[in-house]
Amino acid sequence: MAKPKEKGTARRKGIQPTLEDTQGLIKSFSQENLLLFLVSLLVIIGGHIALGMGSVTVAPVALVLGYCILVPLAIII
Repeated sequence: MAKPKEKGTARRKGIQPTLEDTQGLIKSFSQENLLLFLVSLLVIIGGHIALGMGSVTVAPVALVLGYCILVPLAIII
C-alpha cells in the first residue's frame, strides 16, 4: 500500500538551489552593458525610421545589427 504524501514534500530536497548557490550565477548589468544596450536601442530606432522612409539598404542592416548583434552582446558582456 502506498504511503500518503506528507505536506510540503512536493519538492524533493536538493532540487531547488539556495541563494548562496546562485550568487555566482547572477550578474547585474554594469555600466558597459547599459551603454551598449542604449546604443543598440538607438541603432534599432534609426533602422525603423530608415525603414519608414523607404530605405532598402540602411534599414535592414541597422535592424539586423541592432537585434541580432548588439542586444545579445549587451546581455552577454
